[in-house]
Amino acid sequence: MSSDYTLKFDLSSYGALDQYALLADQKYNLGDIDDWFGNFRGGLYGFYSRVTGVQIHYSKLHDWVLPDYSLPLIKLAEYHVSSIFFNMDSAIECMVFAINALGYIANKDQFLDITNGRALTKISPRNIIGKRPECEPDCPGYKNYFPSLQSYWCENRELLSVIFEQHDVSKHRSTIYRGGQSRNDPPPGFFEKLGIAGNKVAEGLFTPLAEVILSPEPKALRYQRKHKEYKDTYKLEEIAEGFCTFINMCGTKALQDAKTTIKLNYYDFIKQ
Repeated sequence: MSSDYTLKFDLSSYGALDQYALLADQKYNLGDIDDWFGNFRGGLYGFYSRVTGVQIHYSKLHDWVLPDYSLPLIKLAEYHVSSIFFNMDSAIECMVFAINALGYIANKDQFLDITNGRALTKISPRNIIGKRPECEPDCPGYKNYFPSLQSYWCENRELLSVIFEQHDVSKHRSTIYRGGQSRNDPPPGFFEKLGIAGNKVAEGLFTPLAEVILSPEPKALRYQRKHKEYKDTYKLEEIAEGFCTFINMCGTKALQDAKTTIKLNYYDFIKQ
């Protein structure tokens, strides 16, 4: 884990993918049939926003920053944790929406129809990874046009399942924050600025977290949950680092796949 609790997202490959999609959108290439590029970019920009949401709430939970609210951090921990999982889940969904639009212009028959409202409601991660235990995508286009991306999703199915499950429970059922550890390295003058220096109880309320423990069986009935050793519990920090790596690699693989499988007439912009 990063010692400074910084999630090091590198979204440059998504910018390059956006430029390749824009090039494909030109009339001398695939053209803007059915406003596919608007769908692609809408999904991509939604994805950017959700990744930013992960960064913001992760920072609020872990960094030594003076609060911009009156409530102590300990009372906001669940809010930040659940918001992180919402944004993780939504970022993944938005990624699928964008890639579906790019795949649609390459082969309408192998991706969901972006002109059909009912079809759009079916856009989900299952389009890429299908149902358990197989990893057969609901949409065949992912194996044909985004094979390395599809394979990478299958390799990370366990991480995705944890993210989806934690989000489902925090959204529909209950809290998912189970405790953890606080940081013990306050910067000089931090508590003095809050006017609580020396008051250990008050200091604890505004101390950011070093580790967040999550339930390993969030959907199980409470009385059926088995005791888990510390090493077997889910830690937010491990999941977040895995998510960061996953996002970075997905951009790289989606770009490589698109350039390999989606053929264009011209690979440079032509001045009109």
